Amino acid sequence: MSMRAQVLLLCCVLVMSTQSHAEGGCPTGMVPEGGPGTSSCRPLPGSGQAGAQASSGPRSVTYIERWGAVALDAQYTGNIGASRDKSSRPEAERIAMANCLSLGSKKCELVSAYSNGCVALAKSDTHYSVASARKLSEAESTVLELCADTSCKVVYSRCSMAVPVR
Repeated sequence: MSMRAQVLLLCCVLVMSTQSHAEGGCPTGMVPEGGPGTSSCRPLPGSGQAGAQASSGPRSVTYIERWGAVALDAQYTGNIGASRDKSSRPEAERIAMANCLSLGSKKCELVSAYSNGCVALAKSDTHYSVASARKLSEAESTVLELCADTSCKVVYSRCSMAVPVR
């Protein structure tokens, strides 16, 4: 099979795999999102994530939001660039893209930006999937469910949790 035919076949598989998860592919409390060659679940806004303040008995604790991001060159190299524990989404995204490109990648794309939680990226023989959740174990189990292939393996998982300050 020619290289052009292989690339076309891969693109078709990637499109079909993301479309198959477009409705209801996420567990309760999560909503789907994704891009070309990826499928993703993220927590529903306001579904129990740490907010600007949380009560801890009689004392009030303020949390400083922390961001992470993942960039991926799925088309050429499979390189992953990531960032975590950043103070803003733009900073996390910029650093993830720079890290991906610094590995010699040709076409990095941002596949996830997350705050006050965790992310996991899985790879199968034909596609990538990404999911975010409040706990690392939840992100990893969700991404493997989304990937839905026996060859799926978690290739990256990390957390960027809110930092409590008094």
